[in-house]
Amino acid sequence: MQISENNPYDNIYPNFTYVANRKCSINWALKGPAIYDKHNLFLVYQGEAQLTCNDKTFHVKPGDLVYYKPGDYRKGYTFPDNLMECYTVDFLYTFPVFSQNQWKLNDLDLPFQTVEHIDDAYLYSRLLELFSKFTRTFITQSNSKTIRGRAIFMEILSLLTQWKSGDFVYDNVRKVEQVINYMTKNFTELLTLEELSNYAKISPSYLGSLFKSVTGKSPISYLIDIRLHKAKELLLDGHIVSDVADAVGFNDLYYFSKCFKKNEGISPSQYKRIANNDNDTFGEIDI
Repeated sequence: MQISENNPYDNIYPNFTYVANRKCSINWALKGPAIYDKHNLFLVYQGEAQLTCNDKTFHVKPGDLVYYKPGDYRKGYTFPDNLMECYTVDFLYTFPVFSQNQWKLNDLDLPFQTVEHIDDAYLYSRLLELFSKFTRTFITQSNSKTIRGRAIFMEILSLLTQWKSGDFVYDNVRKVEQVINYMTKNFTELLTLEELSNYAKISPSYLGSLFKSVTGKSPISYLIDIRLHKAKELLLDGHIVSDVADAVGFNDLYYFSKCFKKNEGISPSQYKRIANNDNDTFGEIDI
């Protein structure tokens, strides 16, 4: 699955009203008549419960993701011999979008059903880690807990919305992210597809297939993008083009220029002149 660069949920801005690692007592219940004006999302990791949303009843168990919208009729109970435990969050949200030099608040429904089972074992494991970290963040008295919590929650939503696309396999994303992290740390080295596949412990052809499905690019193309991103930073700082090429892992100056022109539409020297508003870059070949 190719991760969209224009995922509409990237702009979500949540505000939290209740966060907990809920370990239900025998008397725990959702009693129904109360009016709920918040979104509620929770992930069951132990025990079972019987839940009602409007006119539908669900039996939930570990691995189930439960979502109530504001205004939903909510009723439920757990079982004395198998008490439910779950991570839960009540929240509101909006979608701020900067367009035509001004901010706009958009409405967009979350794509979740009332109850869905997370059938990807790697994704489920990662969600448990994130929800645990998310709830621990709000136990602290840190002034930055809301900012840090919002970042974690947005990662949770990002994984879930990608999973909802239908062809998302978190283990594949995890492998690709590991290789990307490796490339980011070692982009100045002479990295080959074989070396990257050895690092990921999979075949070169399979790594290429995973990268294409997750990022839309081959591993080497992605590596070149990392190098060119760093090259632009160095050019903005005023470094000589030949030094920049060498610093970001290109052994061939003309291949560096070719890649740069393909991505940016102009040569590195032109980019440097335009970026620095300098028409007289002396001592450099215009490549």
